[in-house]
Amino acid sequence: MIRKAIFTFILVFVLAAFLFIGFDNDNEAEGNNVDLKEDEINSVEDQEKQEPKIVQESDPVKNEVKPKNVPLINQLDNPRLYNGCEITSLAMLLQYNGFDVTKNELADKVKKVPLNYENGLKGDPNEGFVGNMEDGPGLGVYHEPVYELARSYAGNRVTDLSGRDLNEMYKELSKGNPVWVITTADFTQVDDIEQWETPNGKVEITYSVHSVVVTGYNKKRVFVNDPYGYKNRKVDRAPFEKSLNQLGKQMMVIHQ
Repeated sequence: MIRKAIFTFILVFVLAAFLFIGFDNDNEAEGNNVDLKEDEINSVEDQEKQEPKIVQESDPVKNEVKPKNVPLINQLDNPRLYNGCEITSLAMLLQYNGFDVTKNELADKVKKVPLNYENGLKGDPNEGFVGNMEDGPGLGVYHEPVYELARSYAGNRVTDLSGRDLNEMYKELSKGNPVWVITTADFTQVDDIEQWETPNGKVEITYSVHSVVVTGYNKKRVFVNDPYGYKNRKVDRAPFEKSLNQLGKQMMVIHQ
């Protein structure tokens, strides 16, 4: 009996010791896991502190851009385009970007619509050149047909900026890209805006409409290649911007 009691006591003691050691190991392992998680969190936080955050900045607009050497083409030089300022300005922009094209080649390709329809409606410059470009009478053409014509040469390099903030024009000039625009002959806001009834609805027009290539700018002036025969012509910036706004901010660029 004594031996049996001693054996039972030893067995209980061994089992208790085993359970105690196992419990302690579990606590240690759990503690190690907690420490590991804390180390992982600290490591991630340290990595985030070390890695620089990427900040997306808008394209900068310079205070001044010296005028680019855009080829000058005179719309009145033979064979003349009496009403072809938009097409002549496009020829200048294309030539600057390396395309061998003449103003008259472009004039042959741009879509055209009548000045007057038999039903009394007027031509829509959003659809094509209105009237006779070479000798008149005629009006002009807005950005959409000119954009399509430009894309037939330069493809996806052409971007229509029409309707965007004028700051987009200055961004492109800051990057070295001259910009085709529609303005007025006097480079200021006009008071002779008319509303035409066209096959596509009402359209605002002015017979003072003109087109140039903007080649540079400073705080007070912009510089334009005027297809009337003036290279890097100085134009007062504030009234020029008003003319662009009045005619719908029609602008286009060809990226190099």
